[in-house]
Amino acid sequence: MPATFTILGSRGYVGSHLAAYLQSLPDSIVRLDAGASLTGNLGHVFFCIGVTTDFASRLHDTMRAHVSKVIEILDTHEFESFTYLSSTRVYERGVGGDESAVLSSQPASLADFYKISKIAGEAVCLTHPNPAVRVARLSNVIGFELPPLTFVPSLIRDALNHGRIVLRTSPDSAKDYILIEDALAALVHIARSGRERVYNVSSGIQISHRQIAERIAATLRCEWEAHVGGAVSIFPDTPATRLQTELGLHAGSILDKLPALCSRYADLKQPTSN
Repeated sequence: MPATFTILGSRGYVGSHLAAYLQSLPDSIVRLDAGASLTGNLGHVFFCIGVTTDFASRLHDTMRAHVSKVIEILDTHEFESFTYLSSTRVYERGVGGDESAVLSSQPASLADFYKISKIAGEAVCLTHPNPAVRVARLSNVIGFELPPLTFVPSLIRDALNHGRIVLRTSPDSAKDYILIEDALAALVHIARSGRERVYNVSSGIQISHRQIAERIAATLRCEWEAHVGGAVSIFPDTPATRLQTELGLHAGSILDKLPALCSRYADLKQPTSN
């Protein structure tokens, strides 16, 4: 029997890729954002709605998107499962990044507002009595995007457009990255057969800005440099223990995929924009 999936936030980066991925699967029915026209049982719901890079100028929009909209959907619709896409940024400046870590924040800090909004959205989900309401904390998802605005694609853009890469932060900064294809497979597993309420959707591998810059520079034959005194930013390790246990997921390294991603951007007919 076909499985029904409803994607809320299907025009965003992860949401659009998730829609295409699900539509390619046999025996799947995919419903996209339809506002008030969403009726009946929604099947497996992915809540991909969110505000990211411009949250500081849209504080109320951010809280509405990450919290109020979640309450509305949970209160007014039937579903088989509900997967809330959160972020491993909830671990920022914390003491650990495993799924059972205690989360903390500074309510008066603008820098913490995004994290707080995600924690609040998680709280709505994790206190819901239905165990099929789950949270997926995504690390930094890497894949082809247009325009190339996030960190890794923007470095490729600069290498192609200017023949050099300039890191604004310390090359010793490091984050966890997961390939978009690995993230999509993990999300579908969580929705259909997850046994836990919270999952890290991550690789469990910290990769430094230096490693990324060196691999892009070697691929595109350009120079790279870093501003002196750039801030060092290192997130806690975010192991994907639960996904590895349930799914046997061992996400691939983005370093192995960077040459192919560089080639894809290089093949564009027009230079990527700044």
